[in-house]
Amino acid sequence: MFESGRICYSPETMATRLFEAGSDDVLYIVDLSGYVFRAYHAIPPLTSPSGEPTHAVLGTVNMLEQLLRDCQPQLLAVAMDSRTQTFRKEMYPAYKANRPPPPADLKQQMTRVSEMIEAFPLPRFQQDGFEADDLIASAVKQCRQVGLRVVIVSADKDLMQLVGEDVLMWDTMRNRVFGVEEVTERFGVEISQIRDVLALMGDSSDNVPGVPSVGPKTAQELIAQFKDMDGIYAHLGEIQRKKLRDTLQEYREQAYMSRTLVTLKEDLQIDLDREHLTYRGRNAEALRALYAELGFQRHLGTLEKELAAPRQAPKPMGASAKQDPKSPARKPVEVSCVTELSQLGPLQEQLRVTGRLSLVPLLMNGAAFSAAWVGVALSAEVGRAYYVPLDHRYMGAPKQLSAADFVGWLKPLLEDPKIALGGHDVKGAMVLLEQRGLSPHPCAFDSLLAGYLLDPAGDHSLESLAQGQLGLSLTPEAELTKTKGRKKLLLDEVSVEDACQFAAPRAEVVQGLWEPLERRLEEEGLAHLWKDIELPLTGLLAQLEQVGILVDGQALQKLGVTVGAQLVLLEKQAQQVAGHEFNVHSPKQLEKVLFDELGLKPLRRTKTSRSTDADTLEALASEHELPKVVLEIRQLAKLKGTYIDALPGLISKRTGRLHTRWRQEVAATGRLSSTDPNLQNIPIRSELGRSIRGAFIAPAGFQIVSADYSQVELRVLAHLSQDPVLLEAFGSGQDIHLRTAMEIFEVDAEDVDVELRRRAKAVNFGVIYGQGDSALGKSLGISRMEAG
Repeated sequence: MFESGRICYSPETMATRLFEAGSDDVLYIVDLSGYVFRAYHAIPPLTSPSGEPTHAVLGTVNMLEQLLRDCQPQLLAVAMDSRTQTFRKEMYPAYKANRPPPPADLKQQMTRVSEMIEAFPLPRFQQDGFEADDLIASAVKQCRQVGLRVVIVSADKDLMQLVGEDVLMWDTMRNRVFGVEEVTERFGVEISQIRDVLALMGDSSDNVPGVPSVGPKTAQELIAQFKDMDGIYAHLGEIQRKKLRDTLQEYREQAYMSRTLVTLKEDLQIDLDREHLTYRGRNAEALRALYAELGFQRHLGTLEKELAAPRQAPKPMGASAKQDPKSPARKPVEVSCVTELSQLGPLQEQLRVTGRLSLVPLLMNGAAFSAAWVGVALSAEVGRAYYVPLDHRYMGAPKQLSAADFVGWLKPLLEDPKIALGGHDVKGAMVLLEQRGLSPHPCAFDSLLAGYLLDPAGDHSLESLAQGQLGLSLTPEAELTKTKGRKKLLLDEVSVEDACQFAAPRAEVVQGLWEPLERRLEEEGLAHLWKDIELPLTGLLAQLEQVGILVDGQALQKLGVTVGAQLVLLEKQAQQVAGHEFNVHSPKQLEKVLFDELGLKPLRRTKTSRSTDADTLEALASEHELPKVVLEIRQLAKLKGTYIDALPGLISKRTGRLHTRWRQEVAATGRLSSTDPNLQNIPIRSELGRSIRGAFIAPAGFQIVSADYSQVELRVLAHLSQDPVLLEAFGSGQDIHLRTAMEIFEVDAEDVDVELRRRAKAVNFGVIYGQGDSALGKSLGISRMEAG
C-alpha cells in the first residue's frame, strides 16, 4: 500500500510464507523417502573418496542443513515408507507395478541416509504396511487436534490434500511454499475436492489407473461442476459429451478404486509427544565422521565453524523465510519520481556516504541490446529510492527527463572509482549504458549472480530473493502490465506513477540485499569465485553482447532456398512411399498413414492419439522407409525454421550483427547459456549444420577462433578417481577415447576405427554424467544389453 509517497510492504499482498522461524508450535515433517528419491535423480552422480555413491545422500544433507539454518525448527521429524508391502499393493497388485526396482546404488545410499538421520538425530515416523504419506496425514490430523501447526517438507502432490491455514508444504528443491492459495490455484478446486480430482485423472508414476482419457483439466471441470465423484455419478446423464459420459460409466468401479488408492489414511498411531519431537541439535562427532568419510568438505567446514561459534540466526535464500537479523532494520521506502535533475541531489549526497549505487532499468522488447529504455530506478541507501521516467508514451504522460540530460548526469557517477555499481542482472544494464556512450566501472554487486552462486538450481529472481532474504514482496511485472479487455499493456504504456511504484523498490531491494548476500558468499567459501571470476566475467560478457557477431545474411538466404527445394523433394518422396498425397507435417494424417494404411505397430499412445514423435519414428525406421524420410524432413525443417529463416531477421539493422544474450546464471554446471537467439545448439556433425555455422564470419583482417579445453571433464575425472589407466593415458598424451576403445573392445590401437572410437567417446562422457544403459544404447543405436 502507498501512503504519503512511502511504500509499505504489506504481508497481505505476499505469496504464502513459511511460519516464523523458531516457532515452538510448528512441527516440520520431512517426506524423507520421497526426498531421497528426488535427490537421486536430480543430482549428477557423485562418489566419496573411497568410490562410494553419495549424490542422494548429499542432496538429503543439503535439504536438512537448509531446513535447520532457515527455519530453526523446535519440533522436527522425518517420515519414511514401509519396509514391507503396503495395504495398497495388497488391494491393487498393479499399484506402482510400473516402477523398476530401486538401483543398487540407491539402496546403498539409503543406508547412509539412515546413518545421517541418527546423527542429526531425528525421530522417524515409519510403520510396516503404510507409506510415508499416510503417516504424515495421520500426524497432521493429530497436530490439528492439539493445536500444532505443520510444515510438510515435500513436493508430493498427493500431500497437497492436507494443506490448510495451519498446514503448509515446502518444496526445498525449488524453494516454493504451498499454502491454500497456491494449492487451489494449481488444482482449480477446493482442497477438500483434490482427492477426487487425483482419482479421476490417475497417476502414471504410481500406476493409479483413474478414468481413461480424463486428464487434469477434465477432472477439474467435472469436480467443479458436480462437487465430488458421488455427484458426478449421481448426475451422469447431465454430462453433455457422450464419449466422456460413456467412459465414466464404463470405468466407474475403477474410478472409485482409484479414489481409495489416493486417499491418505489418517488413523495411524503417531507419537506426537513433544519431548520425543523436540530438536536438540546435532551429534557433532557422528556428523563430523560421516562428512569426512563421504567427502562432504563444505558441510564439514561449516560444521567446524558452527561448533567454534554461537549458533547463527537463519540466513534464508528461498521464499518465505525470516529477515536476516544482521541486515539493517527495514523501514518504509521513500520513493521519489524524478522530473528535474535537481531532485537527484539527495541521491548524490548519500552516495558520498555509502559509495554504492544500485541501478535497475525498466526495459521493453527483450534483450538489453535491442531494448527500449522506459525508465531507470536508482538507490544509494536502504529505505530510499528514485525513479527516472524517460520514455513513457501514454496519453497525458507527465513531463519526463530527456535521456541525454540523464546520461550527462549519470556519466561522472559511473566513472567515479569511489562509487560501486550494483543491480539485478547488471550485465544487461551495462550493455544498455554502453550503447548510450557510458563506460561504467566493473560491476561490484549483482543480486542475480549472488543468488545463483548460493543456490544454482533455485529461483534467482529479485522477487524471490527479496521475499526470502528480506521478507519483502515485490510486484511482478505481469501485475504491472495487466489490464482489463486487453492481454496486457506495453511497459511504455504504464503510467509513470505505477512504474515508479514498481521499479523504485527494486533498486532499494538491491541495496538491502548487498551486505547479507555478500556475507553469505563469504561464509560459504564462494568469495573468490564471486569476486575474481563471476563479477569480472560480467563485464566481459557485456562487451561480447555489445560487439555481437557478424553473420552473412545472404548466405543464409541462399541456403534457405536450397533446403526449401530439398524439403519439397523429400515430401514428394514421402508421398510416393505412402502411395498417395498427404500432409507430411500433420501428425494426424501421418498417424493414419503409418498405423492404419501401412499397418505399422504403434509404440506409444498419448491421451488422444498414437504417437508419431521422433523416438517412435526412429524405432519404426528399420521396418519401413516412410518413418526414415519423415525424420529427415523434420530435421531439415527444424534447422530451416530455427536458424536459416530466423537468424537473418534477428540481425541488427544498426550493426549488421547478431547480438545474443550470454547468461551466467542459468546452468547449474557453471556453463554459459546463449539466448535471444540461442547460438549454442547449431549442430556441427551434419553437413547442413556446418553450412549454417559457415554463415558466421569475421570482418576483413580478423579471424574467428574456436577454443576449448581438451577433454577437461575427463581430466578432472582422472584426478579425482586416480584411475591408473586414465592417468597413464593422459600422462603419455594418448588419445583417451582410443584408449577406452582398446579397453572396452579388447583390440589393439591400430584396430580402433572411427566407429569404435565414437562409441568409446559416448561411454566416457556417459560415465561422467550418469548416463544409463538405456540412454547409451539409444545414442549409439545398439541394444540395451550390449550397452550395459
